[in-house]
Amino acid sequence: MATDHIRYDVLARDALRGVLRRVLSDAAEHGLPGEHHFYITFL
Repeated sequence: MATDHIRYDVLARDALRGVLRRVLSDAAEHGLPGEHHFYITFL
């Protein structure tokens, strides 16, 4: 099996954390529309 030098798993994880950080920041500043809410779990 080839060695994964690029570590796509780490890149994807970091990208998704950035998305979550940005969405939460926007919601904190502007609120959520209507009756929307977040359901967040930590594994």
